Amino acid sequence: MTHTPSERPDRAIVRRNGYEAVRPAGDLRPTRTVSVVVPAYLNQAKLDLTLAALTAQTYPGDLMDVVVADDGSEPPLRLPEVRPERTRIVRTPEGSWGIAAAVDAAIRASEGEVVLRLDSDVVPVRGHVEAHMRWHHAGDGFVVLGKLVFVDTDAADLRPEQVRDAVAAGGTRALFEGLEYDEDWQIGLVRESGGRIDDEVRAFITANGATVSFTRGMHDACGGLDRSMPLGSDTEFGYRLAQQGAVFVPEAEAGAWHLGVSQMKSARKKAGTRFRHQYMAGRVPSLRYLRNRPGLQWPVPYVEVVVEIGEARLEHVRTTLTSVLGGSLQDASAVLVGPWGELGAERVAPLDDPLLELRLIREAFGGDPRVSFSEAPDRTAAPTPFRLTLAAGAALEFDGLQSLVAHADGRRLGLVELEDPVEGRVAVLERTAAVNRALRLGLGADAAAIERVWGSGVEPADRWLRAAKGAEGALARRRRMARLELELTRLRADERYAAFEANRLGRFAVRVRRGLGRRVRRVLGR
Repeated sequence: MTHTPSERPDRAIVRRNGYEAVRPAGDLRPTRTVSVVVPAYLNQAKLDLTLAALTAQTYPGDLMDVVVADDGSEPPLRLPEVRPERTRIVRTPEGSWGIAAAVDAAIRASEGEVVLRLDSDVVPVRGHVEAHMRWHHAGDGFVVLGKLVFVDTDAADLRPEQVRDAVAAGGTRALFEGLEYDEDWQIGLVRESGGRIDDEVRAFITANGATVSFTRGMHDACGGLDRSMPLGSDTEFGYRLAQQGAVFVPEAEAGAWHLGVSQMKSARKKAGTRFRHQYMAGRVPSLRYLRNRPGLQWPVPYVEVVVEIGEARLEHVRTTLTSVLGGSLQDASAVLVGPWGELGAERVAPLDDPLLELRLIREAFGGDPRVSFSEAPDRTAAPTPFRLTLAAGAALEFDGLQSLVAHADGRRLGLVELEDPVEGRVAVLERTAAVNRALRLGLGADAAAIERVWGSGVEPADRWLRAAKGAEGALARRRRMARLELELTRLRADERYAAFEANRLGRFAVRVRRGLGRRVRRVLGR
């Protein structure tokens, strides 16, 4: 399917991370504007080469602007003579520093519909920007990743004019002749799958900041970069893009030569990994291996459990929250939905309070930081990757929440509905990325929409839920009766089958005895 600029770009529907189902236009007629944002600190010489390469791009200059964010360089960075026409420098705001702060400052100062982040020590090939933009003309939900080639050089002998001419001629390889470089994908997840991204759950870890692009709408929807992260902000930002339903695309034609080896291949790799992990653990719950220390609470939970209070008694809610917060999954949170605004401070007889249950519930759980109170839940749980909606009084098995999410992840489902034979649908697990993608595409967020963009399933509730203790007995009794009736039906079927088998075996025994009798008579000659 080829998308043309006349079509609405946000209608490119991709299932999970199946970007290969979308075929960007081969004869692109550019209409969308792009801002190339370049965070930079010191190293004027390498920045000059990056800007020189951007002057020779195939993408139209009137649709492209370049914003360099000077992250406190002394002396300040300057614009070289060889640069794209629409290039300017902004400074990181006073009191802020680091790559994330610089990228944020550049994006705030930029104007394009699409943001292409490029490091200040790379030389992009001639079709780099165009290769990114083909995808953004096909849809609004793509995060496009360029392919880096790391060259072990400081490029001190290269001149901007030389780089510009080589890029314009399509001959960047000649610039690095005789030097060691690695043309494999540096991102393991892409390299291991032969240049593709097949794992939609972990796709966000490919969001390498050196060459990555996304629409401004996606950037704004997830809140931009986390300026408090000195390292690893690109991956964390990629995670939040994923929760907005982003599709991650590795684009080999968006090549760029990185001047110098990656820190992740340098002697400080272990130190860098150790640093990043501490910042990632609390912010990226999908990296489960980072949350291997029991007893800790995390700022971003893995699952948000929404409980509709309705007319429930305190005991019902306590049963549910005890199973949620006391289960094997330790990074869960709960949102209690009810008319909390009706609770006032007016004088009332405590035991005759018409809002007695609501008041007791608020008092019982108001001190737990994992529990929040809301008149209505947010549209989605972002940045939390999963949301389970559960009725007050329902109780999860000890490992119910953990195994339910594992079921959804293992089958790559965007929605799991739990059904009871008597009550019907009693709980729903939603994947935030799937819900946000369906909503962005205008499909709604029902099971049919989630099935279309990610996949859905229906499962028996008693696989993960147990009868609620302390709740009114009617529901529990009905569920027990339903299970007993099913068991009785199975037993009766087994009884009929046993009778059938006994009858069959009896007939077989008669035939055996008759056959033996005939043989005996033949032997005796009778």
